[in-house]
Amino acid sequence: MIRFLAWLVLVVVVVAGSSTVRADELDALYARILREPANTPLNLEFAKMAEDRGTPRWALMAYERVLINDPENFAAKMGLMRVKAAMAPNTTVVTVELGSAYESNPLYYLPGGQSAWLGQGLVSVQDERNINGLRWRTSGAVFGQVNSRYGDLNYAYAGGETGPIFYWLPGLSISPALGGAVSYFNDRFYYGEGSGSLTFEGTQNDVTRGLRVRAAYRSYDDYFPSQEGWYYEARGRVAFSNVIGERTVLAFSPWCVWSNISGVVTNALVQEIRPGAYAEWGGKIEVYKTMTDWLLIGANFSASLRNYRNDYVVSVPGEKRRDTLLVPGVMVLFKGFFWQQADLRLDYRYLRNNSNDPTKEFEDHLISATAVMRFDPARGWSTIR
Repeated sequence: MIRFLAWLVLVVVVVAGSSTVRADELDALYARILREPANTPLNLEFAKMAEDRGTPRWALMAYERVLINDPENFAAKMGLMRVKAAMAPNTTVVTVELGSAYESNPLYYLPGGQSAWLGQGLVSVQDERNINGLRWRTSGAVFGQVNSRYGDLNYAYAGGETGPIFYWLPGLSISPALGGAVSYFNDRFYYGEGSGSLTFEGTQNDVTRGLRVRAAYRSYDDYFPSQEGWYYEARGRVAFSNVIGERTVLAFSPWCVWSNISGVVTNALVQEIRPGAYAEWGGKIEVYKTMTDWLLIGANFSASLRNYRNDYVVSVPGEKRRDTLLVPGVMVLFKGFFWQQADLRLDYRYLRNNSNDPTKEFEDHLISATAVMRFDPARGWSTIR
């Protein structure tokens, strides 16, 4: 017992002594920086030591001093990103959307379709926090839609993913994530899905860039003609602020999808990754303008081309189905319409599907009104913009 206590005292003394040495070294470096504030190697050494010691604010100031005199210094840029991430507070943003919509042709190309009213709701969560020295992001969403005329089109979805955020290049973060989802359609379980993704994000000079690549395996319930298989997608987004006037945003979002889900193609929702074997390319352009503190207007247009590999045109033997979907739309957002934290969004979309198979062509009009609320559960119904 006495020997154990002796060893314990020795360990405490050594640790305390090493901490004092590190503190003395840091103080000595800082004294030198006061005499040479523009010395880049000295500031970088001080910043790295401050990070190791667990004093990120000191490291932040040192990296900023380097960038004042050497704006392109790679080590300082990376250190600044790393320290800001370590200092960032834990955040959770919950978005709740509740609304109603009118759809002129919910059955798309199936015969006998009539217009219907829809009730729909969405709850999404975006959480970021520091866990064991890593910035960790978790996101999830639950969506539901009820059709007033066609109960077999009632739809529900729940899914999410989680993973760390790495800062490998100045102005660029890389986020690998694993996820899963389940869906309900036609009054029964629709499919289960597992996925992995890699997201690249960065902002520089009022330009925000993002690219997400994802692979997922989906298995449908035996009731449906669709079966199971992999699909892969890549979705990008580039947004420019104030390039076409003050308080404007111009965004372009290209995507491509390769699906190898076996089974018969069904008339599922257009917004979904639809079952079947096909390749799809598309893009969306959006323009938003903040008119006043309470009014935001926007317009958008998306187009996609989908080539099926196993779905043949009945009227032309040997020719495979090819669809082109065009979707123009407009949006008006009244900020704080209900109360300070709750907005009103009005949307209109026109869907036009052109196909080399005449039986697969359709038109649809969709008008919706949605209440949008965002809040941080830790702060209550506080404003998040």
